[in-house]
Amino acid sequence: MLLSLGVFLYVQGLKYVSGIDNSWVFHHLNDFLTIPIVATLCLWGVWLVKKDFGIRLNIFTILSLVALFSIFFEYYLPQQSHRYTSDIWDVVCYFLGGFIFWSLQKLG
Repeated sequence: MLLSLGVFLYVQGLKYVSGIDNSWVFHHLNDFLTIPIVATLCLWGVWLVKKDFGIRLNIFTILSLVALFSIFFEYYLPQQSHRYTSDIWDVVCYFLGGFIFWSLQKLG
């Protein structure tokens, strides 16, 4: 999670300093990092409650997070407000972030 937060802050700093706003990376990096950050926080919560650091999130839980974020941010919110737009690439980024989290969790 610290790596994800570090990457996020670095790219946001670049965006602020350089003034670039139309880059594909700037638009989709947050979506890519969302699932690893949220899943890590959820895992830490489970560890805190269960006092068992051997617990890992299973693929169903991670895919549930991907589905929740995809439906809420890419389907529901765009219908409720013009400030939100639906983008299939965001869904792809959620899925890739979930896959990266699952893969790294298997290593650790």
